[in-house]
Amino acid sequence: MSVRSVASFLRATSGRLALGALLGLLLFAAETAWLLKAGVVGVDIPLDGPYAALAAAVRPLLPGVILRVAAVYAVAGGLLGLAAAVLARAWTRRGGWVALAVMVPHWLGLLLFWAWDRALARPALFDDLPAARPVLAWLVDHGEPWQARAAAGVWVAVHLAVLAVRGVRAPRRLDGPGARWVERVSGAVVVGAVVVLAVALTVRRPGIAVRQPLVVLIGIDAFRPDRLGATGHGVAPHVERFLQDATLFTQAYTPVAQTEPAWRSLLTARWPYRTGVRYPLTSDARLVLAPTFAQRFADAGWRTVFATDCSRFHFEGPASGFATRWQPPRGALNFALEKLRYRALGLFADNPAGAAWVPEFIDNRALAGIHDPMGYARRLSDGLLAEAGEGPLLFAFHATAAHFPGDPVYPFYRRYVAASEPLERRLRMHFAPVSPGAKGAWSREGAEGLYDELLAQADAQVGTLLDALRASGRYDDALIVLMSDHGESFHADRPDLAGATSVHGARLGEEENRILLAVKPPGGRGVGPARVDALARLVDVGPTLLELSGLSALPEADGASLGPLLRGEGRPLAPLYAETGYTHVSPEVFDAGHWPGAPRTFDAYRLRPDGVVEMGDAADAAVLREKDTGAFDGERWVVDRPQADGSVRRTCTGDCEGADARALADWLDDARERAPESVSRRVAGHVDDRNSPRPPGNVRPPQRLLRVWPGQPEGAAHPQPRGG
Repeated sequence: MSVRSVASFLRATSGRLALGALLGLLLFAAETAWLLKAGVVGVDIPLDGPYAALAAAVRPLLPGVILRVAAVYAVAGGLLGLAAAVLARAWTRRGGWVALAVMVPHWLGLLLFWAWDRALARPALFDDLPAARPVLAWLVDHGEPWQARAAAGVWVAVHLAVLAVRGVRAPRRLDGPGARWVERVSGAVVVGAVVVLAVALTVRRPGIAVRQPLVVLIGIDAFRPDRLGATGHGVAPHVERFLQDATLFTQAYTPVAQTEPAWRSLLTARWPYRTGVRYPLTSDARLVLAPTFAQRFADAGWRTVFATDCSRFHFEGPASGFATRWQPPRGALNFALEKLRYRALGLFADNPAGAAWVPEFIDNRALAGIHDPMGYARRLSDGLLAEAGEGPLLFAFHATAAHFPGDPVYPFYRRYVAASEPLERRLRMHFAPVSPGAKGAWSREGAEGLYDELLAQADAQVGTLLDALRASGRYDDALIVLMSDHGESFHADRPDLAGATSVHGARLGEEENRILLAVKPPGGRGVGPARVDALARLVDVGPTLLELSGLSALPEADGASLGPLLRGEGRPLAPLYAETGYTHVSPEVFDAGHWPGAPRTFDAYRLRPDGVVEMGDAADAAVLREKDTGAFDGERWVVDRPQADGSVRRTCTGDCEGADARALADWLDDARERAPESVSRRVAGHVDDRNSPRPPGNVRPPQRLLRVWPGQPEGAAHPQPRGG
């Protein structure tokens, strides 16, 4: 083969590659124009009011992000161009403009086949395109993965068959030394491929001589325990399988039914009023620095890793104690990324290479359709096993499938929501604030069906991790805890709110505060109980992990180890302290006389110079004032609700008679007297700031406390300060 022939081949190849890359960039330009027309925050749209700060923070970060996105389009377009050029050779051998004209339709054909496959797998990738709705609706109801792949396979096979026929009919153009050179090169390539394949199949990674300790903590966001067993409708088969090896705590509860404050209480084993994190997007200045169980593991020489696919309302920083944190970016950029719907990222970058190049898109739950939850779980499993091979490991994963935007993927979007429901309801959560007088916009059955589909998706992610541990031989010897941080309420007691946006953190009770909690010690539960009905709290998880791993306990912890219960022994009753969070539901929706609460608008937040979104000072004070606080001992809830007239209304549900009920009320009074300022870190402007003229501690003007017990009329009780 002559040098001229090689040069001609390289020129042709580079030309097709360049044309494909150009087509990819044209697609990128078209999507950018669409985004600008739609009014993307922070790109090129003048904004006023509270969004101006968001735009100002995001705009300097966008050029680098968008350049990397454009690179994905160029590379993917170039590779499609090479494939299209090969297929186009079936119809013409001519070069120049004729070859290019034939290649472009083939490039578009490959793009459409790829889009067909991804639209079935993740329909939220295209559900906001009105023109695509009819086709998307058919795919959601009738499509199967094999259809797009079979059609593409037939299309490609026809082209290859034509190429083969034309190759047989074409005269041999190579002879003499050139032909021998081609044969030798071809033979070398084949032999090399065989050798590489043989080595890959026979060489094994050296096994670990001594297995290092492994602790895995998996949190499934918003998982309600009634989704297990006979009442679960098969939502969580992987969790059910895990429970065969674990001890299930049937009466487990969280102190606050919102993710960020719940995880802070989990990490520190302290009640929310002692952590300083009492609602989502808490200012870092309000965080009370305290030891965490993750830090205990790190101090003992363990590797510590935290992973999540959504950091919008739950971001773990250095204070968590995790040395390695795999999570999307925090703050204004994360909110802006949701609007940067570059759909081709969901086509071409949903793979390990794409996740490494544009992780803020591919490994970000907030980007509906672009994020591939099952691909993410497989990559996470690989990361877990790799870290476990390096030494003792504490690995924590927060699975957020049941959170907004709530877009189920194939096959989960066909499980529980009726096909007769509107397409937009089947493919995504719809979010709307709930204020007094609001009405439900859907049905409760539909809202719960979508929730169940998302839990099934999270369950599949958990199953991917657990199956990876089983396949690697690490499952049996690992300490594994499976939990949820809160439940979810669908307003079952309010028919007028049927189908309204579900909520967690708005009220204290079974639906929102009861959680999943199961523990598998190394080697399985052995002779330990399969179920424990004693009260367990989320703050007990950290002490349990430390005890079972032989590490020292956390100081001043409110939680206590569940070790005795895992061994079939008893432990003293330890009540639960609980408080509400800050949600999209105004508190007076459920209690007409409730203090009206903090604003449910963007104005409640402020934007730091580094782009981090956090609660403002005025809103913080209002949120703390609106909180319900309560106590639960497994038999009764005692709850204090601040009223609009300045009083505090106390209610009790359950068995509210006798000494135990009075003891729980006294315990809550004691907790309230210690919350919140007496344990807060001294920060500028805080009540305990030495430079503040206000006295330290939890001094408050006396207010009336109304005790409301079953069968007892309302009446004023002794005045006392209102805490928490």
